[in-house]
Amino acid sequence: MAKRVRLIDIAERLNITKVTVSKALRDQPDISKDMRALVKKTAAEMGYTPNLVARSLSSQRSHILGVVVPKIAHPFFAAVIDAIQEEATKKGYGILLAVSNENAALERQHIERLLAMRVDGLLVSVSKQQPDLSVYQQVRDMHMPLVFFDRQIEDAGFSSITIDDRLGAFHAVDHLIQQGYRKIAHIAGTHDVAIGRERRAGYEEALRKHDLPVFEPWVIAGGFDEWHGYDAFVQILHTDALPDAVFAVTFPVGLGVYGAMREHAPDLLDTVQILTFGDGEVNAFYPYPHLCVRQPTQEMGHRAVEILLAEIEGTADGPAQRVVLQTSLVTAQNYRLPSRDEAAESLRLAG
Repeated sequence: MAKRVRLIDIAERLNITKVTVSKALRDQPDISKDMRALVKKTAAEMGYTPNLVARSLSSQRSHILGVVVPKIAHPFFAAVIDAIQEEATKKGYGILLAVSNENAALERQHIERLLAMRVDGLLVSVSKQQPDLSVYQQVRDMHMPLVFFDRQIEDAGFSSITIDDRLGAFHAVDHLIQQGYRKIAHIAGTHDVAIGRERRAGYEEALRKHDLPVFEPWVIAGGFDEWHGYDAFVQILHTDALPDAVFAVTFPVGLGVYGAMREHAPDLLDTVQILTFGDGEVNAFYPYPHLCVRQPTQEMGHRAVEILLAEIEGTADGPAQRVVLQTSLVTAQNYRLPSRDEAAESLRLAG
């Protein structure tokens, strides 16, 4: 096994001090340009890699951000992670990514490991399960900067950047009703997660605006993935009446609805409108959904990093920020077919 190259090994090769090597590798101005170039060339030839743990101990900074998401094989989270990575890299930071798989216990374990690895801050989107609040108290006790994105623990005292889920859902369902749909089912998320509560509230508010009743057998809560959409729509097929539209809490749930419809009631494909909250940037390649709520994923990822870095560097305005982003409505009529390069990138993020 090859021996790890140390600073002292480079120093001995060049007959200079270890301090000079360290400063040269960090581009300190008191070391000449020629010496810096020589040290970097020698380090590369010898196969030197920096000891980030030791560097973080001496500088009190690791320049690494911990990111915890409930899913990674999900168009929304893939797009936000891509934006987080882009913004962090631009600011000189790397990221460590952990996936909770919608499990609160695993979420807690990931956060504890990231704290032990001395990350400079945390970006967290919580799982659909009831969170373990003790780990967030630990984060607070350590004065570790943390920013929630998309899904948050309300009133936890941390900064957050979220979507206006209620208003986005309201405008989308209101649009459906204005288009003549009156019997609208809702495949909802869980009540424990804010996005589930808020999107359902927007749906119900739109129905009330038009004096339409909420038909409880058509409101099925449970999750945010394809199988929830599939199972919920099969359940709706066994009710006494069928809807003329379905509002799905997420894009994957909408795909599950489409799958169940295609398998169990293909005659409904031409008559039941599917509306999804989220679009995965690949709508043009699916026969459904034709109507969706688009979320500003790039802005969310970039601004989450900006807020976190401001807290890390002590330049934040106030103890905690609450940023709420707005959505837009995309229909079949105003959906622009992406270029081949854009489509390839979208499919890469989705998969």
